[in-house]
Amino acid sequence: MSGEETNASAASKYYDDADVADFYRLVWGGADIHIGRYDSGEETVAKASAAMTRYLLDLAGLGQGDAVLDIACGYGGTLRLLAERGCRPKGIDIASACVDEARRANRAAGLDGIITVEIGDFHAIESASAAWDAVICQESLIHSNARPRVFSEVFRLLRPGGVFAFSDILTRAGAEIALVEAAFDRLGAQANATPRDYRDMAVAAGFDILHAEERPHDIRIHYDKLAARLARPVEGLNPGAAARIAESISRWQKALAGGHITWACFVARKPGP
Repeated sequence: MSGEETNASAASKYYDDADVADFYRLVWGGADIHIGRYDSGEETVAKASAAMTRYLLDLAGLGQGDAVLDIACGYGGTLRLLAERGCRPKGIDIASACVDEARRANRAAGLDGIITVEIGDFHAIESASAAWDAVICQESLIHSNARPRVFSEVFRLLRPGGVFAFSDILTRAGAEIALVEAAFDRLGAQANATPRDYRDMAVAAGFDILHAEERPHDIRIHYDKLAARLARPVEGLNPGAAARIAESISRWQKALAGGHITWACFVARKPGP
């Protein structure tokens, strides 16, 4: 399957859209583009997003000296947390707007000498095989119409014993697909993958599953917070775009309230010493 046969270009177009970038910057927290961890429910979206990243990195056991590749790094929040832990992080992203913002934020944090960020497609990653101790992917496989290919690519990249820590927004088993499709439409994502499917894809690629966990309450709270913020004007966000995104988020809330969409995280290990 060539790059043209995947939907990588559609994902790039989505995140490079100026209104979408403003939404993620002004409403989603600006450093991360993934679901947060809400232990009390009082956390801001930005703080919850960072907390979820720390949770995933802790599950993966990442620390000093680990070479870690984030294969859909967004605005680079995860890369900066990895650098704080003493890891050697690199990020790729399909969208130039994300890469540009990640580089800017890394410079502002004084980390541009530690973190490298490049344009890249996780269906075909420009890296030597067995070059990484860990690979991270948060809420990005949802954009792929060739997910097994991504799992195989990650397996190739990892050293024996290396880990793949990944999370995503997924379809619940037995879901009403029309409701999920209505929610996913703005992303251009396919509503056809459950947590079990992700486990099966990872195992088929050669991984052992070390951890698998669903946390549907986090994504429900996250989207409720986004809806509440968009219910009042957001300075710097085009009002028309805000209205369109708010309408989309209402469809997410409907599907989430009915239990049709979930969030899950996994840690998979490439067999070896």
